[in-house]
Amino acid sequence: MFCPACGTSAATDDRFCQQCGKPLPAVSSQVPGGSSQVGPDVSSIPPRPVSPPPVVPSGGPPPIPPPDMSYHYAPPPPSFGAPPAYSTYPPSAPPWQNVAPVAGVQLTSFGAPLARWWQRVGSMVLDTLIVAVPLAIVSAILNASFGTERTVKLLNGTYANQRTIQGPAHVVILIATAAIVGLYFSVLNGRYNGQTIGNRAPGIAVRDATTGDVIGFKRGLLRWFIRSVLYLALVLPGLLNDLFPLWDNRNQTIADKAARSVVIRLK
Repeated sequence: MFCPACGTSAATDDRFCQQCGKPLPAVSSQVPGGSSQVGPDVSSIPPRPVSPPPVVPSGGPPPIPPPDMSYHYAPPPPSFGAPPAYSTYPPSAPPWQNVAPVAGVQLTSFGAPLARWWQRVGSMVLDTLIVAVPLAIVSAILNASFGTERTVKLLNGTYANQRTIQGPAHVVILIATAAIVGLYFSVLNGRYNGQTIGNRAPGIAVRDATTGDVIGFKRGLLRWFIRSVLYLALVLPGLLNDLFPLWDNRNQTIADKAARSVVIRLK
């Protein structure tokens, strides 16, 4: 018998070639119909080792992990002609879009219905009571506690003794009162929802005349200051300011025009 790998002669009972070491084919000793060779006995051949995974050389790119398919894909909004950014998408409708249309009510350039004159007057009366009553009570307590007694003439022509604070302390009280009233109207009409407590009763608010946004503290202060100055100028200019929306095409007062504001309905 010869080695099928290198052709070297080998004995019949040899299992491996003496020259190359390769396994030799086994010879069957009992085969019906005569002796014949069969396939090699592969039971003694050791298994082929499994090749290790390829090693990434130092400095090479790291292996790419499989994609994570556990999230839900949401397409991004279009970049061209995209709407402005909102805290929620789609954006919530402005409050004045839920106001029922009323015949004869004018609209602003941004689509909100303008407040009627009687709504503005009613809210101003309510705000005056809200601010003036507590200040009057505090003023009476201060005068009774720290004021000096003096005789004053009443409207009916009689005289009465009253205790009032005079001098620099009286000036300080006037400045503090004006600051409290100014902050009340400037902050509430200029920030947050543009509403004072009196505005909330009829459902009206102060907004920018062009965009519909709140006007901010500075413009709210300007709006209150102009109205106060007009009333200090012999009262009549202040009354004219409050009557101005009756004939103005945008229902604005003189103070509204200076602050570029309008008063709209929210309900």
